[in-house]
Amino acid sequence: FVLSSTGYRETAFAHAISAAGVTHQVSTACSLGKLRSCGCDMTSHGPALSWEWGGCSHNIEFGDHFARKFLDAKDTAKDIQAQINLHNHRAGRLAVINNVGRTCKCHGMSGSCEMKTCWKSTADFREVGTVLKEKFKAARKVILHNTVANSLVTRDRHRRRRRRPKKPVSTTTAMLQKHSRMETLKIDLKTKHNRQAHKGRKKRKRKRLRGRYPRQTDLVYYEKSPSFCDPDPEIDSLGTTGRFCNRTGSDVDNCNTLCCGRGYNTLRVRRTERCNCKFYWCCYVLCDECVFDEWVTVCK
Repeated sequence: FVLSSTGYRETAFAHAISAAGVTHQVSTACSLGKLRSCGCDMTSHGPALSWEWGGCSHNIEFGDHFARKFLDAKDTAKDIQAQINLHNHRAGRLAVINNVGRTCKCHGMSGSCEMKTCWKSTADFREVGTVLKEKFKAARKVILHNTVANSLVTRDRHRRRRRRPKKPVSTTTAMLQKHSRMETLKIDLKTKHNRQAHKGRKKRKRKRLRGRYPRQTDLVYYEKSPSFCDPDPEIDSLGTTGRFCNRTGSDVDNCNTLCCGRGYNTLRVRRTERCNCKFYWCCYVLCDECVFDEWVTVCK
C-alpha cells in the first residue's frame, strides 16, 4: 500500500524505521569522512573521570537535522496524515538519539590501559530496530483534537469532563449529603481488602487520565489495520497464500503466524541455481548448474 495515504499501525512503523535509518546512516557516514558537508562531532572533548574524550564521535546532531530536512519536507500540510507522519518520523529519530552510547579504546604497552579514549557512537541498527518493534507493538490509536491547536489525542483515553458549576444548596441539605457520603464510604471501605481495591481503582483511574497526549517516542496511527492475510488489491496486499514459511521457526516466518491459522502444505520442489563458479582472466566467470530437490512448506 502507499505509505503516504494510509494511517495504519504498519505505516507508522515504516515511517519511523525510515527516519531512524536515515539518521543512523548519515551520523555514521559523517564520522567516517564519507560526506563533505559534515565531520566528527567535536562537542565532547577533554578529560572525564578515568578516561578522556577522543576519537571521532558520530555526528548525531547533523544526522537528525538531515533526516528532518529530507523526510519532513513533503509533510507540510496541517491534516492528520501529515501530523501523524511527522510524529512518527520524530519517534524514529529519537530511537537513534536516545540509544547513543560510548565506545572506548585502551592505549598502552603490552595491552595495558594506561590511557583510555572514548567517543560517542550510535547503537547497532538492529538494536534500534528492536526498540521500534516494541514501539510498534505498543502503538497508540489517536484522533485529531480540534480544540488544542490540532494536536493528537489518544482515542483510548478517557476525556476529562468539564465540571459544571454547583447549584447553591442549604446548609442542612449539604450536611445530609456529606453524612450520606461518609456512611457509604464507611460501608464500602470497612475491610482492608475493600480499601486496597478502592485505592487500586483510584490509581488506575488516575493512570488512564494521565498521558492523554502521546509521548514523542510513541508510534501513533489513526486507522485500524486491515487483514493482510487475504488478497486485497485496494491496499495492494497479495495475502499470504502460497508464501513459503518455516515450520519449525519461531520468528515472523513461522507457519502458524504467517499462514494466519489456515495451515500449510508440505511440497517437494526441484530448483536450479548456479554453482561452482570460477573466474577466468580476463575477464569472465563460468558456472555450473546444480539441481536440488528439497521439501518446503507453503501456506494454504
